[in-house]
Amino acid sequence: MAGTARAQDAPLKFGKLEAKEAATLLAVPTADSAAAEVLCDFGQSSIQGKNEGFELKFERTARLLIRRRAGYDNATVRVLLYHDPKGGGREELLQLKGLTYNLTGATLSKEPLRTEAVFSRKVDDRLDEYAFTLPNVREGSIVEFTYVIKSPFLFNLQDWQFQRDIPVRWSEYRTTIPSFYRYKELTRTYWPFALNETGAKAYATTYREDTRTSYGSIPTGSGNSYTITTQALTRRWVQKNLPAFHPESFMTTERDYLSRVDFELERIQFDEKRPPQFIVGSWEEIEKELLEKESFGQYLRATTALSTAAAPLRTLSNQVERAAAVRQLVLAAVGYSGAPGTHTRNPAKKVVELRKGNAAEVNLLLVAALRAAGLNAQPLLLSTRAHGRIQTELPVVSQFNYVVAHVALPGGQELLLDATDASLPPTLLPDYCLNGQGRLLGPAGKWVNLTENAPHLLYTNARLTVTAQGEIQGSIRQEYAGYAASDYRVPLPALRQQWQQAHPDWQISQAETAAPDVAKPVTLELKASLPGAEAAAATLYLRPLQQLFVPASPFKQAERLYPVDLATTRRLECVATLTLPPGYAATELPANMQLVLPDSGGRFLFNISQPTPQTIALQSRLQLAKAHYSAEEYHALRELYTKALAKLAEPIVLQRQ
Repeated sequence: MAGTARAQDAPLKFGKLEAKEAATLLAVPTADSAAAEVLCDFGQSSIQGKNEGFELKFERTARLLIRRRAGYDNATVRVLLYHDPKGGGREELLQLKGLTYNLTGATLSKEPLRTEAVFSRKVDDRLDEYAFTLPNVREGSIVEFTYVIKSPFLFNLQDWQFQRDIPVRWSEYRTTIPSFYRYKELTRTYWPFALNETGAKAYATTYREDTRTSYGSIPTGSGNSYTITTQALTRRWVQKNLPAFHPESFMTTERDYLSRVDFELERIQFDEKRPPQFIVGSWEEIEKELLEKESFGQYLRATTALSTAAAPLRTLSNQVERAAAVRQLVLAAVGYSGAPGTHTRNPAKKVVELRKGNAAEVNLLLVAALRAAGLNAQPLLLSTRAHGRIQTELPVVSQFNYVVAHVALPGGQELLLDATDASLPPTLLPDYCLNGQGRLLGPAGKWVNLTENAPHLLYTNARLTVTAQGEIQGSIRQEYAGYAASDYRVPLPALRQQWQQAHPDWQISQAETAAPDVAKPVTLELKASLPGAEAAAATLYLRPLQQLFVPASPFKQAERLYPVDLATTRRLECVATLTLPPGYAATELPANMQLVLPDSGGRFLFNISQPTPQTIALQSRLQLAKAHYSAEEYHALRELYTKALAKLAEPIVLQRQ
């Protein structure tokens, strides 16, 4: 809603809790029986004048209820402050106060936070962390704190997170921004706003310019004061009764799901007669700046032993094969340190000498080597799944944390390459890179879809014999292809252990593995058995695919709020031949089944037949044809697994004749 803003009372005032209100708060059960909950979290940001310009003022007051000992950690608060190591500017933490309330009978005690309980530490070259723990916390305590941050960095308008890992009864954020500053607002939420208001109000602030002499500025307060009046944009967001955030299976980083609002300074315009100063530039400007940086673009132009070795590969006419050969050169020459990054730390020649680098160093060397081999290669920036999804409408390089190589092929085809993981074939990026879209740099700068067509495929072929005691024994061949191959490209002892953990009822007597080429599946050949009874039985109940196929559904929750993000499509296939014991016949077989998800989202297939009276052929296939399912599709997805597992649990009944 929009309109003229009216003064709103703050939902929380520090130090104003009385015994009667505390008793009421304690009497309301905590949602989900959580160990703690946020009663109210209130923040507001504004821009005000100061000496030599303007500053951001952020005020926060919060009240929490600690129910049980497991919630004591919520009485510790951490605040990050930014500083500029070059310019010297620094954010300040001011007016910090805290209280712990404990209700005994009708008496409410208040214990204040002491200065000596506040600690600070350096996080990195730009961030410091201040931490404090509210005193005398016990079960049933209500804790409260308030503080102000003043920041000279107008680009750093405080973001706000509504949701926490504990329930939140009320979370509110307000901003008041004068018309000469404009911020881009990015809201992410899976929960509705109780209030989402936009308004306007009269705004006035005073700032001072220091006296300037031939010796420079003299900050004595003797300069000129100026008052600026304009209109201000006001925003108010409220969410209430939010459940605790709990990560679910198949998610990217939690930041992609938590209810929050983020800001980026877009432009500044003090004089309407002059053009605005744009702070958030275009993607083209960011790309140009990166390609000129020593830690990025100049790296691509450096001559190294790798680029020299790649040049003779120009003779390979097949460009895909040529790119794969270049990647193999880089894999053999430089190892991956495990650190993501979009900027290099060491010169290219030094990285080659050290034989190790971060993601930017390894893959920018790859781009340079691909160019030396005569390929049209450019860097492609992306954000890994653990870093969060890209907001394509917000041109900010900090959204990225990884770089790979992009090769433009004839006929409009393209190839994405990464040289950090030797267990993957050249055509596959690591699965942690499969996160929305990446930004291609260079003359053909554009967004590139990172969805991968290669599935995560597990294929099982079993030839089994049944004894009169109900023991099942025989050979099992497990194949791991696509993205599954990378997960299982490990030494035989580890691979055998992984299979045994997934199939604990089987006894393995022999195991062999083969992984000859990263472009081919990993195979595991087993001789194994499922124990039967001590004596022969007149009736046998067999469920071979239940023990071979899907051990359990990954979708256990009855309800799901967030999308299912698998990174890749998935296929589970199993083919088995069962030879019956002499003198037994199959008297009851499960019915065939085929289930299909809406919109071709996946399917489950189960077929059983008897080629001969003494053999049974079984086939089962579970396919998830999409890498991403909405929360609305979750019930159908969960039901597919539930019905598939129920079908595999139906017995094959054998009777002695």
